[in-house]
Amino acid sequence: MDKKTHRINVIRRLFSGDLLVNEMLNKHGRYLICLVVFALLYIAFHYNMAQTVKQTRQLEREVKNLQAEYATKASELMRLSKQSEIIRMLNARNITTVSAPKAPPKRIKQ
Repeated sequence: MDKKTHRINVIRRLFSGDLLVNEMLNKHGRYLICLVVFALLYIAFHYNMAQTVKQTRQLEREVKNLQAEYATKASELMRLSKQSEIIRMLNARNITTVSAPKAPPKRIKQ
C-alpha cells in the first residue's frame, strides 16, 4: 500500500468515525477527557472572573457617586449652618423671637 492510498484510507476512517472510536480513544482517551475537563474549568473560571470584575467596577462607580453625594450634602450643611444663613431663614419665616447675640461668646473659667 503506497502513501497516497494510506492517506485516503486514514481520511475515510476519520470522517466515518472509525479512526476516532477504535484507535484514538484507546490510545488517548484519558488525555482527551482531561483536556475537555480543563477546558471547561478554564471557561468557568474565566466567566466567574469576568463577573467579579464587572461587579467590582459597578461597586467602584457606586462608591464614587456616594462620595460625590456626601461632599454635596456636607457643603450644603456647612452653608445652612452659617449664622447669616440662619438669620436669613428666620426672617423669611417671620420669626422675630430669636435674634443674633449682641456680644461675642465668652469662655467660662473653672
